[in-house]
Amino acid sequence: MDGEFEGIAKRQFNTIILAGIAIAILFSPIVDTLLFLKNFLPLWRLIISTAVTWITLPVLYQYAIKVEGRPFLLWEEQKFSISFFIVSIIALFLLVFCAQLISAIPFKFGFHDDYTVMRYWRKIIKQNELTVFFICMSAGITEELLLRGYILPRLTLIFKSNYAPVILSALIFSLLHLGYGNLSECIFTFLFGVICAIYYMKYQNMTVLVVFHFLFDLLAFSR
Repeated sequence: MDGEFEGIAKRQFNTIILAGIAIAILFSPIVDTLLFLKNFLPLWRLIISTAVTWITLPVLYQYAIKVEGRPFLLWEEQKFSISFFIVSIIALFLLVFCAQLISAIPFKFGFHDDYTVMRYWRKIIKQNELTVFFICMSAGITEELLLRGYILPRLTLIFKSNYAPVILSALIFSLLHLGYGNLSECIFTFLFGVICAIYYMKYQNMTVLVVFHFLFDLLAFSR
């Protein structure tokens, strides 16, 4: 009987964790759909959608505290020296550069992606410097807090292997960028997610990831 109760408790525990992960992934697209964002001008669609993503954070915070009975960030933020911070940023940029090279492999073999959607949104965002800053800052903060800060540690509660949480969190991150409609972006975002997930598992420092993600996106829009 004890084993049966333990099994039920484990399933309930997993259900609660998976429900939180579902909120993290689905809250924003569901609200976007309910708001009929397709009827808005492109720039306003982008701003409102980004604002909804921000709203996901306090929603998940309340879920973590009141339903899970845990803090939003399961892993306590580790503090390091300024030199370690700088070296980490540089190392992450080097690794992501390698990820970009790998993501270009299909092109080397003659596969040509459709960058129409990416160019369209890039043009919309680059119309205003403030919009660029807002989008890059929002992506750095919200995506890292949701994917690495919230989802990754909770996947480690479900899976005994350290590999599965890294792969799954990176896969989720990649699927969230599926709307761009090209293979190279899916490969790159998956590898980006793997790199950031491994870093967070090893060093448990969200600040580095947020700053790195922000700087990477900012540099990407400056080209």
